[in-house]
Amino acid sequence: MILVGEKKRHLSTETVEAQPPSKKPPEGEDPETALKELGAELEKEKAKSEDYLRRLQYLQADFENYRKRVEKEMLDNRQFGNQRLLSDLIVVNDELELALREAEESGENPTIVEGVGMVRKRLQSLLSKEGVEKIQSLGSKFNPDLHDAALRIVSNEEEGTIVEEIRQGYTLKGKVLRPSIVKVAENPAERESKSEKSHIEGIGEHE
Repeated sequence: MILVGEKKRHLSTETVEAQPPSKKPPEGEDPETALKELGAELEKEKAKSEDYLRRLQYLQADFENYRKRVEKEMLDNRQFGNQRLLSDLIVVNDELELALREAEESGENPTIVEGVGMVRKRLQSLLSKEGVEKIQSLGSKFNPDLHDAALRIVSNEEEGTIVEEIRQGYTLKGKVLRPSIVKVAENPAERESKSEKSHIEGIGEHE
């Protein structure tokens, strides 16, 4: 019986010693102070993370702007190359139209006339496919963005009306590729009428 009791006490002592000691804050350290320090460290790390994120966003924006700029430059270069080629093709079209007109007037071999006409038609189809369109000038009002005035002709038409087209103009996707060269109506009677009306209005304002 004595041995059994001693054995129980021995096991009880081992069990107590085997248990890990409970963690206690270092002696003299205030838990509230430790919490504040941890909070300050957390805020510092949060500020770093936000700074890194902001820098990354700036880099992404710079890269996106760079990508768009490069794409625009490539597109502009391609369009410029197309404009130069299409301008040359327009000159070829002018020469074909002149050749066709002269061939028809001179009674040239119908086969030759038909062949030139087919080439001209095919070229015009190609220009149209690329977005080249004729500028409608005859009968419209003179527009310095679309037309170049070669002459002013005395006419009964309204002042500034285009009465003749010397050279056909073209646009490329809405942008002027080559302006039309035109003759513009000059109506002395209309101009004099407007001048008299303006003079009368001026007198009325001073009375």
